[in-house]
Amino acid sequence: MSQHGNPLAAIIIGAGFAGIGMGIALRRERIDDFVILEKAQDVGGVWRDNRYPGAACDVPSHLYSYSFEPNPDWTHVFSRQPEIADYLRHCANKYDLLRHLRFGAEVHSARYDETGNLWTVLLRDGSELRSKLLISGVGQLSRPATPRIAGIESFEGHGFHSASWDESYSLAGKRVAVIGTGASAIQFVPAIAPQVERLSVFQRSPAWMMRRADRAYSAFEKRLMHAVPALSRLYRLGIYLRYEARALAFTRFKSLMKIAVEWPFRRMLARDVPDAALRAKLTPDYPVGCKRILLSDDYLTTMSRENVELVTESIRRIVPTGVETQDGRVHEVDAIVYGTGFSATEFLAPMSIRGRRGLDLNEAWLGGAMAYLGMTVPGFPNFFMLYGPNTNLGHNSIVYMLESQIRHVMRCIRRMRMQRANVVEVQAERHSRYNLRIQQRLGATVWNGCKSWYVDANGHNSTNWPGFTLSYRFMTRFSSLRAYRFAAALPSTDSLTALKIPAPLAPFERASAALMRGILRTTFRAFIGPPFPVGVERAVVAVIVTLMPKRFGTRDKTIRVADRPVVITSARRAASAAAILYLHGGAFCLGNPRSHRSITSHLALASQLPVWTPDYRLAPEHPHPAAIDDAMACVHAMIAQGIKPERIVVAGDSAGGALALEVGLRMRDQGQAPGGLALISPFTDSRLAGDTIRTLAGVDPMIRIGWLRQGIAWYGAQGPTLLERDLAGLPPMLIHVGDQEILLSDSTRLAERAAAQGVQVQLEIHAARWHVFHLQALYLSSSVDALSAIGAFCRRCVPAKRAESSQASVAWVGGEAA
Repeated sequence: MSQHGNPLAAIIIGAGFAGIGMGIALRRERIDDFVILEKAQDVGGVWRDNRYPGAACDVPSHLYSYSFEPNPDWTHVFSRQPEIADYLRHCANKYDLLRHLRFGAEVHSARYDETGNLWTVLLRDGSELRSKLLISGVGQLSRPATPRIAGIESFEGHGFHSASWDESYSLAGKRVAVIGTGASAIQFVPAIAPQVERLSVFQRSPAWMMRRADRAYSAFEKRLMHAVPALSRLYRLGIYLRYEARALAFTRFKSLMKIAVEWPFRRMLARDVPDAALRAKLTPDYPVGCKRILLSDDYLTTMSRENVELVTESIRRIVPTGVETQDGRVHEVDAIVYGTGFSATEFLAPMSIRGRRGLDLNEAWLGGAMAYLGMTVPGFPNFFMLYGPNTNLGHNSIVYMLESQIRHVMRCIRRMRMQRANVVEVQAERHSRYNLRIQQRLGATVWNGCKSWYVDANGHNSTNWPGFTLSYRFMTRFSSLRAYRFAAALPSTDSLTALKIPAPLAPFERASAALMRGILRTTFRAFIGPPFPVGVERAVVAVIVTLMPKRFGTRDKTIRVADRPVVITSARRAASAAAILYLHGGAFCLGNPRSHRSITSHLALASQLPVWTPDYRLAPEHPHPAAIDDAMACVHAMIAQGIKPERIVVAGDSAGGALALEVGLRMRDQGQAPGGLALISPFTDSRLAGDTIRTLAGVDPMIRIGWLRQGIAWYGAQGPTLLERDLAGLPPMLIHVGDQEILLSDSTRLAERAAAQGVQVQLEIHAARWHVFHLQALYLSSSVDALSAIGAFCRRCVPAKRAESSQASVAWVGGEAA
């Protein structure tokens, strides 16, 4: 099934509720060139696979269905598996998705190609597909969890997982062991108990339960739903509100769980289980809701049957004839059914997903799976997950959540079209702040307090949503898309990734940008450069910088290095084993750490790294090489404090960008190359030979050619320009530049030359922006977003070690199917 011709608009993985719903949304948007890859031979996902006796939904079916495709013919309040699977087949047929479906297409891996800005998906059969977007709809309950029990392969009887029920094997008259008492087991145990000779149920921990209160809909009720569609919608709304109210107990007022669940459970237990010893075994010893609350009308009565035994002794091993418990007893059985649930925290496994620079998603999730809105991860452009981390529910319908997510994906797709972008990626800082809030809120919920399938091996809850589904819908539907960076890919190579960042469309941003251009043109551009002497220029800068304050949430410390002040700006939780060296711009003759505090404070927060900004000596009083000597002295001081060279990112803007590049070259020559270079509008050609020096002279609102010539003369550097130097061996380089500045060609030529010499370069050209527009972060969201991107780059250049990663995830990042 290898692809020929143009890449697809989207590839959707999985044909359950998520994949089918996403396909319908694309069709409604008149996007037709997509495929839905399904490893099985039918749609349905978990409802196709889980065919065990008694399989049914634990959310009322009028809510556990698409809002746009109500089904008035549901037979029961809680519909059975065959009905739900048929419903999904109906939706696939009605919305003409069969021609988009590829059955028997199991995804082995997917990788993002930065050269073409495409996802390449490799299938198990060796074939490949390419697409602009990759959307995972595999969910959290797609991989059965087989228990790790010694001797499991030695069993001579028949064994299978409940999610892969062997319908060819009859349990009638057999001695059967059931290992696990989760949501699946409480459905199939009552269904098989009457037909087996003996049923041994092995329980690790009992579950809190509620009555299902299921019933069949009458023929009259179904006719009424057909005749009055508004009544069906009203009925659905009533179910939704009733279930949504449960979130209060799960996430806000945990004491309500006693009234809503514990007391009714104890009454039900006393009624259905006469034996006091058995009741004690079936009574949980952990807080209500910490593990999944189960629904059943007949499980407890089943446990009182004469042919059913509840075993609470721990399992030692599986033996050829049955199950041996820790007390040495062997429970001889003919069949073992594993009702041990799913690997809910192993998202997307066993697929390998690789993003920018080959980053593996599992490596990005060393401290626990997390995603912005449960859908997007930094470093993985054009990739969305449906039913991803922290979107599972304990109180309502996951289909409602999926529809919220699908609508959000479509918002992003529409914005890409509107801005003519072909790349969308969540910003690392927004992703981190969001997940920090999620983990903080989870700490106050019922899920914090015991070990369950909600929590991974690191103790990280990557499963549940800690709030109302209505609040999640509001966030996905109305929150600003500023959390994402939209970009148009420019011609790239294996070493060069070039992007054009569209200007924001918001009216306020556009008005602010116009105001900034006017202010810069009438103040900075007018007074900086000939005929004014350096004293006047510095006085003008001193006034202007008062309008560019630092960002809140950082602190400054001043030290002295080589008798020069160095300001260290850091966030409260900044890492100490890595740092950024920032060299301010100003044509070698203007500026200081205070003049660029808006940049350095944003970088400190975005990267969570301390930013060292030396107050290097300025020309004309101190010509070349005074500035570079001060910068190198700062590097040596950082190393002396225990920061390894490869854990330093050297950054700078304008003339400071030139100094940063020179520092990188000197560190390379000394065998101590830095971890990365982040350059904002770097001044790289002292001969002023770039074409935009002249073509954009009348457009640039900030820089005059005369000022550049003045700065070059005062600085007095001789020899080849930076563009004529050997750049091989430099670390990864990020270059930001505006398309309205005369130094644009300095940046593009540097990017091309560095990439040609094997340096990994990312060039970002910002539309409708000027020289070092990042300084106006107080006024422009585009400046904040650009600085967030630089901060994320710096963090990637000095990744935390595995042991640090888990701590960092806490410090600064942070199921309904039966």
